[in-house]
Amino acid sequence: MELKSKNYIYFFTILFVILIGIQSYLLLNSFQLKKREIYSLTKEKLGKIDETDALFDNDLLNNQDATSYYIQLAQKKITLATLESSYADKVNKTEKALTHYVDSLFSPLGFQVRLQKEILQITFQNAQEKLIKKPIIVYKTSGEMTHPLELSSGTWSTEKTVKQLTKEQSTITAEQEDKQYSFLVLRRSTFEVVNINWIVFKELAFLLFNSTLILLALLFLFYRTYQNLKQQQKKISQLHDAVDNISHELKTPIATLKVALKTIQKQPDPTILAVMERQVERLENTLQPLHESDKKDADIPITFDQVKMILADFKLAHPHIKFDINEFSTIEIPINESDFTTIIVNLMNNSIKYGATHLSVSISTNKNLFEIQVRDNGIGMALKEIPHIFEKFYRIQKNNIHDSKGLGLGLYLVNTIVGRHQGKIDVTSKINIGTTFNIIIPHE
Repeated sequence: MELKSKNYIYFFTILFVILIGIQSYLLLNSFQLKKREIYSLTKEKLGKIDETDALFDNDLLNNQDATSYYIQLAQKKITLATLESSYADKVNKTEKALTHYVDSLFSPLGFQVRLQKEILQITFQNAQEKLIKKPIIVYKTSGEMTHPLELSSGTWSTEKTVKQLTKEQSTITAEQEDKQYSFLVLRRSTFEVVNINWIVFKELAFLLFNSTLILLALLFLFYRTYQNLKQQQKKISQLHDAVDNISHELKTPIATLKVALKTIQKQPDPTILAVMERQVERLENTLQPLHESDKKDADIPITFDQVKMILADFKLAHPHIKFDINEFSTIEIPINESDFTTIIVNLMNNSIKYGATHLSVSISTNKNLFEIQVRDNGIGMALKEIPHIFEKFYRIQKNNIHDSKGLGLGLYLVNTIVGRHQGKIDVTSKINIGTTFNIIIPHE
């Protein structure tokens, strides 16, 4: 049973992990697809800004001014720092307006978008000389980018003479005015949707919730199925033990009856008849618990004399056991003889089966409660066994199950009777110290 149970767990675990993997793969694909959709929409809207700078031409460094700066930089008339400072001034001018414009495009969609355009390199083609060492920002929105994506990139080529750019000729010779200056400018625009993960999560929240719910439902169903399987296997095992024990209990009286029958066939003998009668009675006593719970006796309270006889007979049948029984002659017992006998005899028998040599029996009333206590010095039981001892056919396993006689029905019958009287049973036990059963039954 244990091996099979482990196999079930392993098999389910493998399938469950595969299912989680499939669900995760599908969710990841959905996540990536949704991100691509958002990026595509963002690029489409930002393309209008990138295609033309007309909206910010008044504040940006225009191409002609830029070319003039490049020529001066190539001629060493200005430094790279001067060029960078000029672009930085323009960036500061346009940043607020650009941020407002981008926000107006994406706020209705719930997107937080950042945009930036930069010059990656300026190459003076006449001398094949790179004029800048790091990118120069042309314009950008507020905030820094952490994971920028490329919106567009391209090159801008310009060929101008000084004469085409300026009319100042005070320090410029005619040769210098007509010299062709050629530049290749590499530019790139980038963007970032800052809250992309949150947007996608909101879009896929319902799908994620349902997937998680399905997985949890499967896990719960497996757990319940496995628990039910264990309970059924446990009941089958207990039933097999009960059948084995019944077979064991019947072997001796049947064998005795066979011998007695052969003997009486040869010669009638009253002694042999008495033996047969006792064995038949033993068979009846063995099978009686199977039908005990079906009995419906009249609700006639047991008398003091009947209780006394039951306890006296039990003491007589177990002379090696020491009994301590409290005085209860004035106590009114609110249950009938059959129920009382089943309760008290099964509790005492159970103690003796599990090693008790000393029994303490107390019968008392407290206000409207009738109490029975049976305490022993037997081998006791583990705490994990206590919740199961009242189950039908349940027996605490020992090295040999047949060492303790019975069918595993005694405590089940006790619990059934107490429950029928709206009572309760409290059990305390310690290994190698003993067990105490406390039964409380309400009465008027």
